[in-house]
Amino acid sequence: MEHVFRAFGVNPLFMYVLGGVLSILFGSISFPWGDSSISIHGFLYNIVLMPVFGETAGSLAFALLFIAINWCIGYQLYKRKIYIKYKD
Repeated sequence: MEHVFRAFGVNPLFMYVLGGVLSILFGSISFPWGDSSISIHGFLYNIVLMPVFGETAGSLAFALLFIAINWCIGYQLYKRKIYIKYKD
């Protein structure tokens, strides 16, 4: 269980920046859907999660999914012993 939290703890600055970058990408990358286009964030929330969980729980489910995506990347770095550090 401790490996779950270490994935965030060994590269905290990288994980923070990754969350910001993924948030921007999820909001700006869009693809055709029906007669218009939809962003990745809009698709996941409006099409996948909100119909299943409703507005409030769908928002929570999206937040947890977003954290899980970040964790998967961080865990791969942790598993391969890749530590990204800031050096002066």
